[in-house]
Order: sequence, then C-alpha cells, then structure tokens
Amino acid sequence: MKVLIIEDEQLAAEKLMGYLKRHQPDAEVVAQLSSVAQVLEFFSADPKASQLDLIFSDVELTDGQVFTALEQLDLPCPVLFTTAYDQYWMQVFQYQAVDYLLKPFSYPRFAEAMLNFAQLKHKLQQPVLAAVPAYKKRFLLRKGQSLSILPVADILLIRAANGVLLATDKHNSVHILTEANLGDIESQLDPSEFFRLNRSDILHISSILQVEPYNKESVAVVLSCDKEPAISSKTRTALFRKWLNQ
Repeated sequence: MKVLIIEDEQLAAEKLMGYLKRHQPDAEVVAQLSSVAQVLEFFSADPKASQLDLIFSDVELTDGQVFTALEQLDLPCPVLFTTAYDQYWMQVFQYQAVDYLLKPFSYPRFAEAMLNFAQLKHKLQQPVLAAVPAYKKRFLLRKGQSLSILPVADILLIRAANGVLLATDKHNSVHILTEANLGDIESQLDPSEFFRLNRSDILHISSILQVEPYNKESVAVVLSCDKEPAISSKTRTALFRKWLNQ
C-alpha cells in the first residue's frame, strides 16, 4: 500500500508512521509534505501521486489550510484526516474523507479508521452487477366470468386486429388480451426473444420459419402460426435483419 502523509509537525508525522507500520508493515510512505505549496508540487510533478492508495492529511499546514490544495486536485484515493481541530469534520467530506482523527488519537482509534478504509476499499472493488430487466412473464386472460393465465413463453405472435390484441400460442390457439396498446406490450417483452415487425405484429423468434424478399424495402416472414406471411415495415426491415443476426 502506497501512502502520502501531509503533516507539518514532525513528531505527529513520526507517531503516525509508527502506527502505520504497526498496523500494516508493508505500507510504503512515498512522501511527507508539510505545506500547501509542497502538496501542489507533488501532485503536479511526481508520478507516484497517481499510484497512491491512501492520504493522511492534517488540515492546518505551515502556509495555510490543506483544503486550498485539495480543491484544485483530482484526488486519486481516499483521505484520512488527522487534526487537532474539530470544526472541520463536516468540511473534510468534500475531499474523499474516509475518517476524521482528532489529535491526540490512540492506536485503537487509528486501527478503527484503517478498518473503515479497508471496508471502503473492499466495497469499491466489488464488481457492479448489471440490473436484470424484469420482463413480463404472463398475461391474464378473461373468458366470461373466468380468468386464466397465458405464459409469455408460450406466445408466438401478438397481433393488433379490429381494435383488439390477439396472442397466438405454440398450440396455434388464439387468445384475446386485455391490454389495449401494442406499444405498451412491446416494452414489457424481452427484446432478444420478441421483435415488432410492423405496426400490427410482434413476433417470437421461434415462430419464424423463413424470411423472403418482398420488395426493395421489406421482407416477408413465413410463420409457423399463421397461413399468411407477415410483412416488415420499411423502417423496421434493417433492424429486423440485425435482430435476426444477434
């Protein structure tokens, strides 16, 4: 672990380094700085600045507050502040603070702060899992006074016809859906399985038997669940070909 210490009191710096070596013997202190000017120079010229894992920083330095430097920097790592003044504890969290140690602090308090840093580091290293979209799994069908379920996995074709939406399943049975808008249904279906071919038809990939040229800008899709081929909209043909080839 590479560490930078920003501290203008030599005794405080030595005590801090002693705690650090006790807690993490392999830690490397790459530099000890005591002024705002030195901090700015270090981050502008030293290649080690980009390799830091943690910064220990006092607030009051020989030529002003460390904030004067930090607000000009794109900090590469968290900062653990060490200061004799308690009035800065809210301000420091603008500068990637992981903890706020009030001098004089004990080794157990130092170890607690290092634990906070380790937990933060672990959390940042965890892979971010992409949220899995929650696609529709079933449609509720109304038949007279009864209700039944049509699994989305059974659907081959959804078609808008005469003001209603019809779903054809893998047994070639046709069901009237209670939904009224084809666009709303399209947004709820898995786009890797379903494609809206035109204004009226949403196809499941397994319903497609063959794709044939229809005219210069459209194709005819031969379906397993319908006698007549479905014709692609001119604006959807290129997207359909891309979808087939994914």
